[in-house]
Amino acid sequence: MSDSARKLAVIHHRWAEWVPALAVAEPRLDIRGSHPREWESLDPGWLAMAEGLFCWRLPAGLAPRMPHLAWVQNSGAGVDHLVAHPELPMTIPISRADGHFGFWMARYVCCHLLHEPQHVDACAAAQREGTWNPALIPEDLGGKAALVLGFGRIGRQIGRALRSLGMEVTGLVREARSDAEFPLRTVTDVPTLLGSARCLVLSAPSTPATRWMVDAEFLRHGNAALTLINVGRGDLMRIEDLVAALASGQVGRAVLDVFPREPLPSDSPLWHHPKVTVTPHHSGPSTPKNLIPDILDNLHRFAEGRPIEGAVDRVRGY
Repeated sequence: MSDSARKLAVIHHRWAEWVPALAVAEPRLDIRGSHPREWESLDPGWLAMAEGLFCWRLPAGLAPRMPHLAWVQNSGAGVDHLVAHPELPMTIPISRADGHFGFWMARYVCCHLLHEPQHVDACAAAQREGTWNPALIPEDLGGKAALVLGFGRIGRQIGRALRSLGMEVTGLVREARSDAEFPLRTVTDVPTLLGSARCLVLSAPSTPATRWMVDAEFLRHGNAALTLINVGRGDLMRIEDLVAALASGQVGRAVLDVFPREPLPSDSPLWHHPKVTVTPHHSGPSTPKNLIPDILDNLHRFAEGRPIEGAVDRVRGY
């Protein structure tokens, strides 16, 4: 490796997987990695000269040790934790990647949405009892309304999957725009849409405009058949308002993969709530196979000293 090769620090809990994959993708880079809890074990001289950083959570104290830092590549789609990081100057570009998360999340959404309509639990119970029960007819989701809040690349893929189930899909966006594939409505239309919706999927990023958007006022327009699935960000929704909406019948069931605090605290009422499914933020795993194609152009740009493209808007938050 040439001494002039640009240096990329990989600070990630699966750094041992990412370092060789990134090195294969762009062999001109000098890449070293560490677990976020052990980043101080990296050669401080090397780290001080590194101009690139690949990470998820940015450990406190790391950015000040990287005075030449010129690019941060997030290992996922959501960048709220980096945009708001007090040690990361506004002048440093941050890029994101959805890494085919849309396909992962679409499978997750369909799996959990279909669980009740297909009577999965009742069929399993009947099998255990050796009972043939022809009354277990699946619910027909054809023509029923599905709303997807946040309609970027991920939300669109989820919408396509729900449409393939026969559902009528509408994307919910903050600012009105036309779309050739799906009807789009703004979030101000929620009062007229949520009452007849069978499914609401949250796939929006966490920004000042979306944080705590799904609150008591939002949910009061729902209905007892509504399944709410959150694969976006935990702080899109007020948990206490969701619990109240489940109790009042404004939401029928909730499937939550993300939470305001992770891991979900052991004393959270969600763990044992009969109408809530809790999963460990696994609806869109970051894997080199799926994510590196999204960032490959910027890896080449970084290696060649060219400007990074597609940096997030630090003000808007995505």
